[in-house]
Amino acid sequence: MRVLALPFKAAVHPAKKIAAVIIGGCISVSVAACILPGQSVAAEPLKGSVEQFDVAKGWIPTHRLPIGEWQKKVAPHLKSGLAWSDNLLPEDGTEVNWVLIPNWLPGHWHIEKARFYSDQTGEPSVESLNREEDIFGHQHDRRGGIWHMLRSPVTNMTEGDKNYSRFVHYQQTGVNKSPQQFVLESNNMEINVSKKSGRITSVRRRHDVYAWTGISGGVEADDHVEFLDNDMHPKISGSGTVKARPQKVDPFKRVDLTEDGFNARDSFKQFLEKNGLKDLAPLD
Repeated sequence: MRVLALPFKAAVHPAKKIAAVIIGGCISVSVAACILPGQSVAAEPLKGSVEQFDVAKGWIPTHRLPIGEWQKKVAPHLKSGLAWSDNLLPEDGTEVNWVLIPNWLPGHWHIEKARFYSDQTGEPSVESLNREEDIFGHQHDRRGGIWHMLRSPVTNMTEGDKNYSRFVHYQQTGVNKSPQQFVLESNNMEINVSKKSGRITSVRRRHDVYAWTGISGGVEADDHVEFLDNDMHPKISGSGTVKARPQKVDPFKRVDLTEDGFNARDSFKQFLEKNGLKDLAPLD
């Protein structure tokens, strides 16, 4: 899934890929201290351990950490001023669910610009760059239905004029509201990074309800965003909807093995068998 950033407010990011398909710049949540201009960033071994991680001194993991370890060692230290590295993202997860999606949705979609509508005023912003790539559909069943795989956690990115946003999705669900609408919902962290400095400009927790709707002559993608406090309660201000019109750039392509080596083909077959749908399992 992909999540949109709000280029019209603080920073810019979507949804994936598909985040969000999305492709972006920052992603964790935490930073004990900022790295000052001119400081170097390096990884050093920790005596008696695999590596040392100390944000205050500018060290970063030599590789992405599993979500549990990431939440303890990385997330609590991400904040404005920290130099960004993709190693600050967690490993993609193996918690997997599969959902059958509408026949018009599978494929690669591109979003170039979007417009933000405030919940408080209802007023739209000026249309801005909010570049995002979203890919829907991973496997097809024996009857030709196409299924989308949801993994947690998953990361993605969006790009704006001056910033890019990295997203860490902790939980994701997908549901068909109607034959013409598919809705992705997620709790995630948005890390915005300056293109110029390469440093984090803001870190926010958010809840997204991202509706993709097939309409006459195209598709609408409306991402309703609520920003959350540290207790995961919605904040009164800042919520709104990012509205875009995605363009399909490539048809559906089956994915048997993901970039990080996850076997989607086997996972799909196991899902069908576990849920009493073995008759839909692909023959090959």
